[in-house]
Amino acid sequence: MKAFPLSLLALGGTLLLASCRFEYRNREADLIVRNARIFSMDDAGTEHTAMAIKDGRILELGAEYQILNRYRAKKTYDAALQLIYPGFIDGHAHFLGLGLARNKVNLTGAKSWDEVLDRVTAFAETHGDGGWLLGRGWDQNLWPDRTEPVNDRLNALFPDRPVLLQRVDGHAALANQKALEMAGLTPGLRIPGGKLVERDGRLTGLLLDNAVERVEQVIGEADAAAKRLALLGAQRECLAAGLTMVCDAGLDAGTVEVLKQMEQAGELKIRLYAMLSDDTANFRAFGGGPHLGELLQVRAVKCYADGALGSRGALLLQPYSDDPAAGHGLQLSPREHFVEVARWCKEHGFQMATHCIGDSANRLILGVYGEVLGGTNDLRWRIEHAQCTDPADMPLFGRYNIIPSMQPTHATSDMLWAVDRLGPQRLANAYALKRLMRQNGMIALGTDFPVEGIDPLVTFYAAVIRKNGDGLPEGGFQMADALGREEALRGMTIWNAVATFNEEDLGSLEPGKKADFVVVDRNLLTVDEAQLLKARVQATFINGEQVWPLR
Repeated sequence: MKAFPLSLLALGGTLLLASCRFEYRNREADLIVRNARIFSMDDAGTEHTAMAIKDGRILELGAEYQILNRYRAKKTYDAALQLIYPGFIDGHAHFLGLGLARNKVNLTGAKSWDEVLDRVTAFAETHGDGGWLLGRGWDQNLWPDRTEPVNDRLNALFPDRPVLLQRVDGHAALANQKALEMAGLTPGLRIPGGKLVERDGRLTGLLLDNAVERVEQVIGEADAAAKRLALLGAQRECLAAGLTMVCDAGLDAGTVEVLKQMEQAGELKIRLYAMLSDDTANFRAFGGGPHLGELLQVRAVKCYADGALGSRGALLLQPYSDDPAAGHGLQLSPREHFVEVARWCKEHGFQMATHCIGDSANRLILGVYGEVLGGTNDLRWRIEHAQCTDPADMPLFGRYNIIPSMQPTHATSDMLWAVDRLGPQRLANAYALKRLMRQNGMIALGTDFPVEGIDPLVTFYAAVIRKNGDGLPEGGFQMADALGREEALRGMTIWNAVATFNEEDLGSLEPGKKADFVVVDRNLLTVDEAQLLKARVQATFINGEQVWPLR
């Protein structure tokens, strides 16, 4: 073998190393994120300090020196040693509803009926066109006597202007006499799946569930221009909260068309997973199957089995503990209807997602799902809320691969009065995040905004600490059903990606996946309880583009 001088060997090695360094540094990227603590949420829970992104997808994650040596990029984001997580996904919310709420009287947190009336009066003074006066957010459980309101004082204040004030959950509302007359609602009228509350032979104005819809039909929908403005407003709020995707639990085909136009025009920045409202017109519009766009996906149908616990519309196996005369609550449609929708969804490739609050509603829909699905499957049908579930029915989630889609802040909002509605025995089996998560090894977490607040970090706190914003109760609420910190974070990221068929692209930070991530100023997995509610989102990125705050 011919010998080469050491000087030539050394020179060759130097040239080879220089060539490698030159090759690495010339790999193109659009964005390099550095000086970070990146929680990938992959199966191994890997952490990194930098990542390279191109064409909206992650090229590589690793140590900072590794990424900086291999890539050059047009832009660099210095995370200043802050925490980076996969973009937060809200598994159940009302995106359009959040935007439209800006045109309604905000009644959230009102401490009395007097305060409600004061807010409505003040709003009317600056919105005096004589049209419908709408409000939302009152909750009688926050008032000293917890008594449901009647409309006599509302009638006196607004004898000629129609008024509809929705309860915080949207399943009850108070209408004044003018609104009742316009909707054709009279004493003695029976509405399937709804209730008109009467006292001494006259309507009090309080309406439950399908009865509320009768008034909403008279009000009519917002037009396309108003919807667009509402959607843009909701988008700004969501991006600022660190949300990169929202599952809207119930949209009509007309709103979907507005969203398609916004996506085509480049106005839509956030990802939306839209569930169609349970309506024949929507089924006709999407008879050809789901719509799967880059940002907008439509591949689920949202049904309502019952109402809400706070307004005694949730369907229970036994009567309400604090008002047996209220009976078992309300079933909003016959069983045959749910079977029909389930068969349509299975035939047309849609996921079925059904609102179930009471234990009877959960049993009803789990039975329908089981009948149509027939056993183990990967259709990923969902129960939305699953608030009160009989222990005998919990294994059905696993048997039929049903995803529990739950909102941790419902537990911390309801806990001070839910025992009155359910009694201690049933309450012990309500808001069972941990037990339902174990059925399939996952849970989808959301807020249900604007019923609850929009902040996903409050969702995390409520799931793990099980306390409200006042730090109550001292030891946490039914802590056996609290989630671990990593479980809660997965419920807001990768498990929500699975629940929307997006796990190949979203939910974790891995090579090849879309570069959706959020920058937070605290380590959610280790920071002490007192610091959790002080955590703040610093930046939001979708497809590698910083969408909040805009630079």
